[in-house]
Amino acid sequence: MLNNITNPIKLNKIGLLDLQNLAEYNPIFFVSDYQRGYRWEKMQIIQLLNDILHNPKGKTYCLQPIMLTDDTRNKYKRKSYEVIDGQQRLTTLFLILKVLYKKTHSFALPYTIDYSTRESCILFLENIDHHAFVNDDVEIEKHWEEINVAEKNIDNYHLFHAYQNIHLWVQKHNIDVNDFLVKVMTDIKLIWYPVVTSNELNAKKMFRNINSGKIRLTSSDLIKALFVLNYQSLHLPLPQRNQLKIEFSNQWNNIEKQLNQDSFWFFITNHYNVEYPTRIGLLFDLVTQSYTDKNPYTSYLKYAEGEVPLQWERIVDVYRKIHEWYTNEKYYHRIGFLINANCMSFASILDLYDKHKMLPKSSFYKALNDAVIAFTHSFNLDTINYLENRSTCKNLLLLYNIFIFEKDFPQQKFPFDKYVKEEWSLEHIHPQNPQDFTQIEDVIFWLEDTKKVLIQKKVDISEDLPVIGKINIFLDRVYTEEHAYNKKAKEDIREIKDLLEREIATHKINNLVLLDKATNSKLGNGLFKNKRDTILKTNGNYVPYATVNCFVKKFTDKDFLQNEFWSEADADYYLNSIKTVIYG
Repeated sequence: MLNNITNPIKLNKIGLLDLQNLAEYNPIFFVSDYQRGYRWEKMQIIQLLNDILHNPKGKTYCLQPIMLTDDTRNKYKRKSYEVIDGQQRLTTLFLILKVLYKKTHSFALPYTIDYSTRESCILFLENIDHHAFVNDDVEIEKHWEEINVAEKNIDNYHLFHAYQNIHLWVQKHNIDVNDFLVKVMTDIKLIWYPVVTSNELNAKKMFRNINSGKIRLTSSDLIKALFVLNYQSLHLPLPQRNQLKIEFSNQWNNIEKQLNQDSFWFFITNHYNVEYPTRIGLLFDLVTQSYTDKNPYTSYLKYAEGEVPLQWERIVDVYRKIHEWYTNEKYYHRIGFLINANCMSFASILDLYDKHKMLPKSSFYKALNDAVIAFTHSFNLDTINYLENRSTCKNLLLLYNIFIFEKDFPQQKFPFDKYVKEEWSLEHIHPQNPQDFTQIEDVIFWLEDTKKVLIQKKVDISEDLPVIGKINIFLDRVYTEEHAYNKKAKEDIREIKDLLEREIATHKINNLVLLDKATNSKLGNGLFKNKRDTILKTNGNYVPYATVNCFVKKFTDKDFLQNEFWSEADADYYLNSIKTVIYG
């Protein structure tokens, strides 16, 4: 049924290990009393079984690392290991094998598990296949109640339920147990990670560090070990091998140090350090083309299985190219925009570079520029608006901020790190929704502010605007009568607002700026001059350069300059600045 072992590994070294390999050694895995008992829930078990089932036959399915160390108790006649991390996975695999064994009786189990907590757990797990299978979920509890009271404890309870749930899954999916056994024994790969312990850092301390978040093996950690082992195996004199390892380690540390600088990191990724606890992992994912794979260990698998050669020079080359782009603000700004606007992934940027690297250097820069231009031509600047094109407006204002920053501060870099770390929103310069007001005083201020905008527009077009009359009637009533902001007043304001939308382009790009949500919430639906005062006094939060420029009216011609409200002229000059900066 199962093939002979074709690729045995040494258990004292890091590597990928399938259960058929492991069967050659038939080790004992010892779980010490500092670890909790088996606790996988049904959902976790079914997820693993489904993953194995849907994994194409012959393709590696990798479990997270099994960290272990030599068991120094000398209790057994055969090799044993103390499990530091991975006992839940090892136990679940063992239970799957127990179910398959009961259905086939055609193979020997590749390992056994020993618990130091309860002697009964060892025997219960070893003989769990002596229990009859149930027919449905309801019977699981019934059969558990019939078990000898001496075997009843919380650990055995979870083991028994997991065993029966595995059987019910096999039964429900009409699994060919022989085919499934082959997949379990040969396609599942354990990331075998042996460690050496000491008095200062024993297995128990390592376990606590892992579970407190101080240590978490990443794909990069495993890849690093592969490179070190590769250097050790070279047929070179020992001093030369040691020198290669030192150079490798120094380069690794320098690259990781640079990637840990947020100003560098966030022009090549728009994720706030979530997917890469070790940031050099991004380079491995790029080189192994694992950038979009959901399995965090895919790049390691490709190296470990020889699908991608262990070429450290390739990692260094990619890093050097990124560093070259980082130090040139033209490349930096265009790449940073394409990444942070989700126009392209960094993997796509590298593919684009590969297509142009044999051409003149200007060819790649032109390709980047063309990608930015493609974005700017994907919409009509005069019609995009807050209601229908919110994401486009946000990305356009990001690009505007980048380009105007590049124009006004040559050889300086737009701070993508500050941009990524904030949650951004589109702020209406002139208030968009008076119905959010709760006090009549705020409504009055807003109407007076809006009236100034409309009067200026009336002068420009030499035409009466009906909405001005509506505003005057409302204000006259408020000023001459004692008036609360009641239901009738709100209905009047709603009518005024509907008329205003025909006269003032509240939601168009010339009334929008980028602002972080925290600062935006402070502004509320306030008047222009109140917003300006708040923004100019903001400390701590990053306010984009172009946003500040809007509120100080840097773009408005001095003949039209006033600081009380956001006028039609201000909006026109702002729009003209956007057009000039973006389109030239």
